[in-house]
Amino acid sequence: MQIWTASGREKKNHYAALSIFGILGIVVLAMGLGVAFSLLALIFEWTKWTGLLICAGETALAVWAAFRLGRRSRKDSLLFCLDDNGRLFAVDVSQLVPVHRGLLGYGQMALEIQKEIERLKRQMTEQREAPARGEQILSVERLKEKESGCRLVCQVRNLEGREYRRRWFVARGYENEAELLWQLQRRRSGRSSLQF
Repeated sequence: MQIWTASGREKKNHYAALSIFGILGIVVLAMGLGVAFSLLALIFEWTKWTGLLICAGETALAVWAAFRLGRRSRKDSLLFCLDDNGRLFAVDVSQLVPVHRGLLGYGQMALEIQKEIERLKRQMTEQREAPARGEQILSVERLKEKESGCRLVCQVRNLEGREYRRRWFVARGYENEAELLWQLQRRRSGRSSLQF
């Protein structure tokens, strides 16, 4: 059984800490910049247009940081595994935990995702089988590589046997990433029965 995770198979998973402190960092950064630029605007008597441009720049910076944090969270919660029969599975762990509202709910959800990632890695390693909630990748219809990762459109089968299309963005940073990409490329034409 081959397992691909963003944090590594043997390394400690810090999903919750990265998510919670990432959100808090963005909030503190946005508030700190807002206060600092307001004080500078009062001291140097900047015009309204200058204040508007600074506010737009600060907002753009906060949105960019939130986008990067979201991409990191998605990468950390997406696991891939190849079973002994050559079947490739993907598990989006964020879909396995209940959604909570608010900042405290987000923290609770991040902790639950971290626990579920650790549980799934342990289960796959010990039992040497794909997780029951995983989606089997039958074929890769589109795979577009970019500098930051690759976009996938896959035909998948879930536990109940239902087949459908699934889209993922697989960000760079998985352990043994070249082998994962090779496994995805091999399924590009739907020939998943090849052995390596």
